[in-house]
Amino acid sequence: MELLAPIPTLATPSLQETVDFYVSVLDFTCKTLDETWKFASIQKDKVTMQLVHPQAKFPFGSSTPFEEPVFTGAIYIHMDGIDELWEKVKDRAEVCFPVQNFDYGMREFGIYDNNGYLLQFGQQISA
Repeated sequence: MELLAPIPTLATPSLQETVDFYVSVLDFTCKTLDETWKFASIQKDKVTMQLVHPQAKFPFGSSTPFEEPVFTGAIYIHMDGIDELWEKVKDRAEVCFPVQNFDYGMREFGIYDNNGYLLQFGQQISA
């Protein structure tokens, strides 16, 4: 048995606005946008995420009204080129914390997407 990769599934009341955020701010590509199923799939390099409307027709949907994300963690993306991405996004998204080095050997920053989900980006600092 081998686990391959997690694919976060984020609820959003507006698929198109969320796809637009990830495409324009973070350079993701929209692989699927299906308004009938209320589902989208976005990808950049080795990162894939799914977006669903709260009332989607398949298992991710619910009858609970969506007011804000209830996800209590963060989507953490390990990467190379963190300073380049920081320069691109710092004025285009709400910043949770600016790019900085941490004692545990990572250079990281955090932003919120258009729904309020926390996206953290980290790059290992060379020894």
